[in-house]
Amino acid sequence: MSDVSLEIPRRLNDPPRMFWWDLDVSLLVLAAALAGMISGFFVSGCAVGILLASAYGRAKAGKHPAFLLHLLYWHVPAAVTGLKRTPPSHLRELVG
Repeated sequence: MSDVSLEIPRRLNDPPRMFWWDLDVSLLVLAAALAGMISGFFVSGCAVGILLASAYGRAKAGKHPAFLLHLLYWHVPAAVTGLKRTPPSHLRELVG
């Protein structure tokens, strides 16, 4: 009854992971590798992707799992994000 391939997750609410990174961090590496592949600099793209993922992972450490969405809300205009049910981020004082 000791099946090594059967792993029971420690926490059910863990975010999806790819290798040892969270999914959003690993997508940075894959996007940079793809951009490097298209431009003809695959190894450089992978290196830049790993550096970006490392910096973003350090910035995200200890914060909310949707840290990137919060960051986009505050720093990207509402016309780009397409959020319709939230107030614009430049309105700092809300009535209510």
